[in-house]
Amino acid sequence: MRSKTPKDSAAPTRAPNSSPETAKRILDAAIDEFSAHGFQKTTVRGIAAAAGVSPGLVIHHFGSKEGLRTACDDHVFEAITAKKAENAGYRVMAVQMMFDDPTMTTYVDYLLKSLLEPTEHGQRYFDHYVDLVESYIVEGFAGYEFRRSEDTRGQAAMLAVMALAPAMLSRRLEANLGTADVASTMTRLAPHLLDLYTGGVIASAPEPAGPPGGAAPTPPTFSAHETGEDPS
Repeated sequence: MRSKTPKDSAAPTRAPNSSPETAKRILDAAIDEFSAHGFQKTTVRGIAAAAGVSPGLVIHHFGSKEGLRTACDDHVFEAITAKKAENAGYRVMAVQMMFDDPTMTTYVDYLLKSLLEPTEHGQRYFDHYVDLVESYIVEGFAGYEFRRSEDTRGQAAMLAVMALAPAMLSRRLEANLGTADVASTMTRLAPHLLDLYTGGVIASAPEPAGPPGGAAPTPPTFSAHETGEDPS
């Protein structure tokens, strides 16, 4: 009987191009390509070339360009959420720390392109973001507790808009503030966003007006001398 060689006794191995490492390489290349060129202009062939694989292998791992896009959405969202939790204790420095990481900068670019795209993917991404903020309101986040309104969904949507608006309006803000890019803009605004979250905006307010439909205020009375009328 033929004796077994080390090769014979070794465990079966996957083909290199079907491994999870290859799928991750394709995913990373897709995020880079989508971030740089947008979702409509990016092709499976371009992603495959960037990943160093065949277009057929991209389809093998992700089914379609849409399937790959969904996988990229989920990966980017989870990575940004994890980074926020990791840096939460650094307060206003957390934003700068995120943008000091080139990978996270690419992920933020991807997020912006996804949110601004008028498709179901863009809506899915925004809905996912509001879901996450609402979970923070209800459950807390990295040691922070939030004031809760009766309408936590509306509250979450408003907080999501506040958090996303600076990045989405980055070009306008750069021109207005003289900042160079999204990173420097967000770093400059971070202390003010934190102040809004923790302290609010309004320091004092006027007395509230009477309820709608309530009794009209009593008009002032004047003497005949004040009005100039003949008292008789």
